[in-house]
Amino acid sequence: MISTKKSLVIGLVLLIGMAFILPTHTMAAGKPEFVWKVQSSWPAGSGLHYLQMRTLDFIENWTRGRVAFERYSADEIVPGYETWNAVQRGVIPAGMACTCYTMSKDWLSGMMCSAPGLGPVEKMAFYHGTKDVRDSKNYETPVWKFFEKRMREKFNVQVLPSAMQTTETFLYSTKPINTIEDLKKLKIRSVGVRGDVFKAAGCSVVGMPAGEIMPAMERGVIDAAEFANFFGDVPLGFADAAKYIYFNPYSSAPSNLMLFVNADQWDKIPKDLQKLIKEAAFESMKWSLSECLYLDFLTMRKAEKDHGAKIQSIPMEVGQYVHEKAMEFYKEKAKEDQDLAQYMKYYDEFFVEQGNGEYIKYIDDLL
Repeated sequence: MISTKKSLVIGLVLLIGMAFILPTHTMAAGKPEFVWKVQSSWPAGSGLHYLQMRTLDFIENWTRGRVAFERYSADEIVPGYETWNAVQRGVIPAGMACTCYTMSKDWLSGMMCSAPGLGPVEKMAFYHGTKDVRDSKNYETPVWKFFEKRMREKFNVQVLPSAMQTTETFLYSTKPINTIEDLKKLKIRSVGVRGDVFKAAGCSVVGMPAGEIMPAMERGVIDAAEFANFFGDVPLGFADAAKYIYFNPYSSAPSNLMLFVNADQWDKIPKDLQKLIKEAAFESMKWSLSECLYLDFLTMRKAEKDHGAKIQSIPMEVGQYVHEKAMEFYKEKAKEDQDLAQYMKYYDEFFVEQGNGEYIKYIDDLL
């Protein structure tokens, strides 16, 4: 039998050893070092809110409780559209949204949400595919650093990845789309870069928050709408208000949602904790894409069988037309916007000069 004294010595040795073995952040006290109020721009029951709240779960767990969040949905503190402004002014320490809601102040920021013709996988690679990303967890590519710097300078926030969605539903429509002319006749709810692309394609475009879309379609104020990805849209009533649900087989348009922290609050965080928060946000973004794929697939049957909607692809010629108009729009916009020209330079470097673009065609095979 081991003596009590010897047991005490062994216990002390083990305790000291564990102090060296365990990462420092696992030794944090029970009380969080930072507690932030955070509001999303989305209704509480929406898929977007669900995905972004999971980012907060990732951060709380990854930091071993050193960071905690008081969570709010759209309009609980400020209107959903005002979340960016509220964080910029320090009304709340952190917020969650897409950058479409910042475009009235800075058009280019919308490109963080909508990239030209890119699906979620190649978009993630473009924004976050650093040379040693698997081992280092450093996701800050040149184009992402470019955006980070802009968002700090223009909005006084540190921006972090949160959720990468699957390709957004091209349109929920009350009318069939069989030709380019059918598309051009529609009055469409759209925001951000996608809204500008629809305008360039000859459509009439109206912007409105999520809560107004279904009533507007039911009253005939609009004919069609785009909002987010499939599993989150159907529970909000999109498959009831619009019986034609279209995907675009020609090119993709996924949103990636952001977590953003007031820069003054972010600068108070120790560097080691900043690193953990960034790692957690990046892991959350990668998780969200697989979650969206899984839930989108399960929701398709429900949309048709339970809601009576019809899921289909728009004709290829319509998709090609929209894509060509989008690229024309970006090209013309870049002539007058030097920042967009810089973005397109990064785009060409990654997909053309480095040759990554030629492998996009294999992504469907990987899935």
